[in-house]
Amino acid sequence: MTGPLDGVRVLDLSQVVAGPLAAMMLAEQGADVIKVEGPTGEMTRLQGPDDVNALIANDNRGKRSVIVDLAADGGADVVRRLAKTCDVVFENFRPGVADRLGVGYDAIKAVAPDIIYVSITGFGEDGPYADRVALDPIIQALTGLVHGQTSMALPFPDLIRTLVADKSTAYTAAQAATAALLARANGAGGQRIDIAMLDATMAFFWPDGMSDKTFEDPARDPMRVVDLYRLVDTADGQIVYFISTQGQLEGMWKLLGLDDYLADPDLGSLARLGADPEKAIAASMEADGLIGAKSTAEMVALCAEHSIPCGPVLDREAALVDPQLVHNGVLVDWEHPTGGKLRQARPAPHFSATPAPLHPMVALAGEHTDEVLAEAGFGADEIADLAAKGITARVD
Repeated sequence: MTGPLDGVRVLDLSQVVAGPLAAMMLAEQGADVIKVEGPTGEMTRLQGPDDVNALIANDNRGKRSVIVDLAADGGADVVRRLAKTCDVVFENFRPGVADRLGVGYDAIKAVAPDIIYVSITGFGEDGPYADRVALDPIIQALTGLVHGQTSMALPFPDLIRTLVADKSTAYTAAQAATAALLARANGAGGQRIDIAMLDATMAFFWPDGMSDKTFEDPARDPMRVVDLYRLVDTADGQIVYFISTQGQLEGMWKLLGLDDYLADPDLGSLARLGADPEKAIAASMEADGLIGAKSTAEMVALCAEHSIPCGPVLDREAALVDPQLVHNGVLVDWEHPTGGKLRQARPAPHFSATPAPLHPMVALAGEHTDEVLAEAGFGADEIADLAAKGITARVD
């Protein structure tokens, strides 16, 4: 077996990140994923010098590519016939578009009753924002995630400058699809799964980002004046540390020589830290000054001695050669036939019985059109006729 999803076939009608990344996760776990692209390839292929670029490679590895013009007469028929051979469909058209194109849930279910149909939207299928364009930073802003980046040191909101809303939605969609496959195997049949980026991102942010909004009584989990997450300058860089237990708080005061804080009822107790805001802020500033006199390596070592979670703030180049990441074999280098050498992060899960290694393949747009159509029962003459009419295309 090549992974736990060996034998599952997926039809990926989605574009950009949320849908494609979800489908790629299934490909990484052994599913045969067929990516359906428009006549010019999906829109992110335009981001690089040719149709293989980093965004395509990092969200579509391991898939086969078919070009079908859904706007052409007969295009939807091709996709529906492909869907008959599949277990899962992913789409992230704006609400109503898939139905208008003839590839909505009802149309696919009519030919594939047991299909798992995953529909991803920005805000939901209906509601006051349903027809708006949804982009990752907009979702971040609406869910409170942007505002949640404020801290005592940086008292203004900021974006997370990576596609956290898209990626959290992708992980949600992939998990939901595999859950539905399990339910189908247990007799539940096929079903539709609707996932809004807004919903998925709020659910992702909520466990810690909205902890103070969880109980109606705010005294159960008050907002802390002093951040438990701390990003601090050292003499030669920056560190991040995290105080989450009484022992870690005591360890930090000891390693900085602030033993007198331990006897202070407000500063020596994690439960009371922040009870006196002015005192807590002054203590935090004093600690920052002491940390700033030490090197990054010295602070990381001292924190390790006192079991305080701590690490250096690495730039992206340094992150690639971090000893633990190298030890874990996270990064894989391989050669693409047209794109040249590339480096990617391998799939994170290690399956003991059904190993799922990185599949070093990123398809050109339409590279597998004829192959996939033939597998779906299209005859040679029919395949040639579809190409002659411009309904499908392939890479020769």
